[in-house]
Amino acid sequence: MQRPDRGPLRCGGDAQVNDRPIDPWDGRASGVLCSFRFDAGGARELAEPGLAPEGRGSWTWTHLGLGDVRAVALLRHLPGLPAEALDLFVSGETRIQIAEEDGWVFGVLPDLERDLSGRPQGSGRLVFALEGRRLLTGRLHPLLAIDDLRRAAQTGAGTLSGPAPAMVAHVRFFIDRVEQLLDDLAQQLASIEDYVLTEPQNPRDTGLSALRRQIARLRRELQALRTTLAGTLARGRLVKRAQGLSDALAELIAAVEDADRDTGVPQERGRLLHEEIDTLINSATNRSMRALTIVSTLLIPPTLVTGAFGMNLKGIPFGDSSGGFAAVIGLCAMVVAAALFVLRRMGM
Repeated sequence: MQRPDRGPLRCGGDAQVNDRPIDPWDGRASGVLCSFRFDAGGARELAEPGLAPEGRGSWTWTHLGLGDVRAVALLRHLPGLPAEALDLFVSGETRIQIAEEDGWVFGVLPDLERDLSGRPQGSGRLVFALEGRRLLTGRLHPLLAIDDLRRAAQTGAGTLSGPAPAMVAHVRFFIDRVEQLLDDLAQQLASIEDYVLTEPQNPRDTGLSALRRQIARLRRELQALRTTLAGTLARGRLVKRAQGLSDALAELIAAVEDADRDTGVPQERGRLLHEEIDTLINSATNRSMRALTIVSTLLIPPTLVTGAFGMNLKGIPFGDSSGGFAAVIGLCAMVVAAALFVLRRMGM
């Protein structure tokens, strides 16, 4: 699924509602980041939280900011929402999961947190709960994939025929975002590789560790998502109200597995590059140790000579000679030259 064009967020996000700054005492901003009603005519943004559909074939999506106590109060007073689903919204659960109870399907899905400029900032979590004609989502921090889903609803891009297809679209948007991030990380790896292959003076200063950590986190997210989707598929089909999600599980698992394999490529490149850096560091260390060994070997014989002449005993050669110091220096030079000749003959 292609991501919608990143235009301005008209349904609020974290800063405004309907292009108007949020008034914290305004009822329209009661913890609801955006609310949509979908029907045959398309999607319509709602000024008031739309928790109940109107008319046959319509359904609603309400997106909540879980850092707002008013959103939690709204959920607590929502009739029919299972207690386990409510606990996911209010407890800050981070384990990726999908469950069902009393006709509701709910759980926690992965996403990518973003900064104010829209750049990814690490792993995030989206909590969701859906039944036949209602979809509730919530997040603690701004997320990328759910913003893509919101733009798709605003522009009419994609197929959002119900709550379950909307969550399928969110997973696809998440995979698209991961693949886009992997492309950026692969380019950074290529730059680091070029730098390392020039045999730099300080191969430790590459930033590779942070890059490998980021790739490893992405792969853990994908593997956890794949395990959750596979477990849901193995348990059998979900309730009829979530048929769109159930039918798409096999396709989503295949897409996640493809992304996981794509993540394995830069992860392996990062590991090999780390080994290359270790080889450069070890080579530099070995060269330093070799030079130190040679210098030590050359200095040991004159050290013995000067030590012998430094003994305060009678009968020391050249003890009474005015040229004794020069003679000992010459002897030391001869010894060093002899040691150097021996080292060269030994190939050192």
